[in-house]
Amino acid sequence: MFFINYILFLLIILFTHIIALSTQLLSSKKYFFGVYINEITMEEELKNKINKDFKVKLNISLILSIIIYLILKNVFKLNMVIDTIISITIYLTFFFFILKLEYKKVKYVKSSYLLKMNINVEKETKQRRIINEDEVLLQQKKKLIKKFKILFGICILLSLTSFLYVLVNYKNMPDVIITHWGAGGKADGYSQKNIVNVFFINFLDISMVLLFALIGVGSITANTYIDSANLELNRKKALRYLNGIGYSFFILTLSIQSITTTIPIFMVQQRNIPMWLTLSSCILPILIVIPIIYFYIMLSSIKPKGRGDYTIENDDEKWIYGFIYYNKDDPNLVVEKRLGMGWNINMANPLGKFIAIITFLITVVSMLICFI
Repeated sequence: MFFINYILFLLIILFTHIIALSTQLLSSKKYFFGVYINEITMEEELKNKINKDFKVKLNISLILSIIIYLILKNVFKLNMVIDTIISITIYLTFFFFILKLEYKKVKYVKSSYLLKMNINVEKETKQRRIINEDEVLLQQKKKLIKKFKILFGICILLSLTSFLYVLVNYKNMPDVIITHWGAGGKADGYSQKNIVNVFFINFLDISMVLLFALIGVGSITANTYIDSANLELNRKKALRYLNGIGYSFFILTLSIQSITTTIPIFMVQQRNIPMWLTLSSCILPILIVIPIIYFYIMLSSIKPKGRGDYTIENDDEKWIYGFIYYNKDDPNLVVEKRLGMGWNINMANPLGKFIAIITFLITVVSMLICFI
């Protein structure tokens, strides 16, 4: 049991590290470390140098994060949840700081190129060919959106059912309840019964499902650009890949729900959690990310290839360091990421701000609960 904690941590941080290392590999070729470079020419030698520098810094960050985890685990004797959250958070902080540095380098290269070539950016912007979403595909996507709203509605219903079960049985619960289970599913933490301790996991569960539903459905509603060559075939492919993304997020949500929705039930019944359930809820989400990545790659493969093609998301001024999107002129909630693959939330959208606030509150409250 002692080694399970280490194995789970290593699985999580190594998987995170592999995805982080693949950031540029998984990004669209139109972007380099978050900068739109479709309008300039960058030497391969310079690209390789910047990419190598990024990977070296990231590898050092991985080593430092593992050392910090070992210190937290063996010196401060923190439990698995706390030391893992702190270590992963530190690693991600390193990651985003490094991305910021590389973004500035590429932005400087782009600015120097435009200045050298005496290119008037405002004039060039007016001459660009703006690419819009295919109208036929847009209509076909509406059916997918309805389907996945229903599927994610089932997930929300499961979470609400768990909440109602706890609410009905609240009075019959003992004064001291189980509030934490170890990696093996055995109870190792107890607290006084109160509204916060009893319903916190339900709050976390419902919030998580709502966020995944918004991201899952939002991934389909976001603009999908396809190459006009073999238009009909590309429409079919786009629908197939969007379907795959939707189902992958749906299964991902269910796999996480398998633990977050059932923990409140085990709390009411004051029972240990089966080990297979705790392990599968940690491992399955990692495996499900693989098809999500595949479908994103395939969706990117049918996008317009023209050098002069331009979309509303391509404006560098609407991105903060290449990974935070803020565009009041774009009504979409989510847009394609510049770094890696997937979707970014439009922070100028009111719903985007709501999601960001909820995510921040969940993270802060979760860490506070773990420390208390």
